[in-house]
Amino acid sequence: MISAAQRRVAVICAAVACILILVGSAAASPAVNAKVAELNTKGVEHYRAKQWDAAIAAFREAYRLDPDRAAISANLSNALQAKADVLYEASDVASAAAHLEEAIRITPDAPRLHLHLGACYLRMDRVADAIRHIEEAVEREPGVPEAHDLLGQAYYRDGDAASALAQWEWVIEVKPDRPGLAERIEKARREADVEATYNRRDSRHFRVSYAPGTSYSDMRRALTILERAYTEVGRRFGGVYPPGPIQVRVYTADDFSRVTLLGEHVGALYDGAIRLPLSDRTGQVLDEAELKRRLYHEYTHVVVRHIVGDDVPWWLNEGLAETVSTELMPPDVERLEQAYRSDAAFSIAELQEHQLLRLPPESLQIAYLQAHAAVRHLHARYGQTRLNQFLTALGNGTAHDAALRQAYRRTYAQLDDELRKQYAPGRRRR
Repeated sequence: MISAAQRRVAVICAAVACILILVGSAAASPAVNAKVAELNTKGVEHYRAKQWDAAIAAFREAYRLDPDRAAISANLSNALQAKADVLYEASDVASAAAHLEEAIRITPDAPRLHLHLGACYLRMDRVADAIRHIEEAVEREPGVPEAHDLLGQAYYRDGDAASALAQWEWVIEVKPDRPGLAERIEKARREADVEATYNRRDSRHFRVSYAPGTSYSDMRRALTILERAYTEVGRRFGGVYPPGPIQVRVYTADDFSRVTLLGEHVGALYDGAIRLPLSDRTGQVLDEAELKRRLYHEYTHVVVRHIVGDDVPWWLNEGLAETVSTELMPPDVERLEQAYRSDAAFSIAELQEHQLLRLPPESLQIAYLQAHAAVRHLHARYGQTRLNQFLTALGNGTAHDAALRQAYRRTYAQLDDELRKQYAPGRRRR
């Protein structure tokens, strides 16, 4: 599912395109001119009826017959963009990108095509390609706030907070009420302040910024675990390998709190970059098992985001990460049973939103355990293939509850009942 910011870009790019009047080409024969005119007329009719595929087919054939005619090039490009807008809104981002790539080959000087293709590439985690096309859009048409905002997002995703800030600070001067921008600027400033003196080290798939004083052996250990996670988690989800470099930030415990504004009970975070402290506030470095658990957990979020986008239910996102990285231990099961017996458990529907990190630590622990239990239940009963189908449906833009019904023929209420029967037999739903 595309983010709100990317959806605004799609709407902007979907400007009403002009269908150009066809005139004869002096270089073409009368028969070719007549055929091109006929195809153009059909294409215009289909375009006005919003029959994008038929319009594209007619304009493509006309373009094949006479590729030098400006009117035909413009009409085909407009039809391809209109179809791309529909595909993008339906979360078929790869197909939208393919239509835009064709449109750019025909009309390479159109800045809005480059902007929209950059938004597609950013959604597809092809950050370098996104930057290239958004920069092209800004260069050809400077001063468009939406383009500068998206370029800032691309720079931020590439780990360049300073360049992102330069774009966003210009945007907020001209659009001070742009939704979410002030929060992004504040967060980027915190990161830039904390990470100004950080070092960098890359592996095959990861780009890591790390605090001064981090030992070489600790960094090597973290990168080895990350590369192992890239292979193992990707294989588990059916061969899903997000393009690199994947951004990682390794902090001290104090720096982690300063950047994320989260308490010590949060051990790591993925928000477009994997963020974790390698040691606690006493300076004790994480042991191998705990480091692996945290990194596998956060890397699972990378994979899930690559499949689904930003609109993944919290319980599913965290439940998958917990299921991949750890087991439900007997004390966890006992805590779940107590929560269900005492009506302290949440409904699964209540665990959809992403603001749950602000819960008190005890309630957050219950939420995580329930998420883990729900995904473990679905995996044990129906297998990984069905889980992958659930994720694919969500990635195609299907609503959360509809995707659950489509993959499992279960509603949220039925999933609640199954979990309650498992952890508190005989206890009825509130």
